[in-house]
Amino acid sequence: MQFVKTIGDAVMLVCAEPPQLLTTVLDLVEAAAAEKILRLRVGFAFGRAISRSGDWYGSPVNMASRITHAAPSGAVWLTEAAREAIGDAPGLEWSFVGARHLRGIHGEVRLYAVRRAATG
Repeated sequence: MQFVKTIGDAVMLVCAEPPQLLTTVLDLVEAAAAEKILRLRVGFAFGRAISRSGDWYGSPVNMASRITHAAPSGAVWLTEAAREAIGDAPGLEWSFVGARHLRGIHGEVRLYAVRRAATG
């Protein structure tokens, strides 16, 4: 897990293991909601990216940014590739958000929302 940078009020994180990154972002979203600090929203993409001079570039970086802007506050939205990379981990609830046109992205992007399953 690597903190890359802040971009305005956004934060970029990268990780080679999608399940680990998902656990981290779910922890952050839940902690912020519990403390009533603010409601975070997450755009999560998976794929090949290039690291150069401490920054990251590539299609998944752009895709994650666009998804973040499309997601409502308190939500974690992922691409289909990220959903497939994570698989059916226990304790998660997935829902298909729909296929969306995102600015600067060719074609429709199939998006999924995820949250931790309610306990009890």
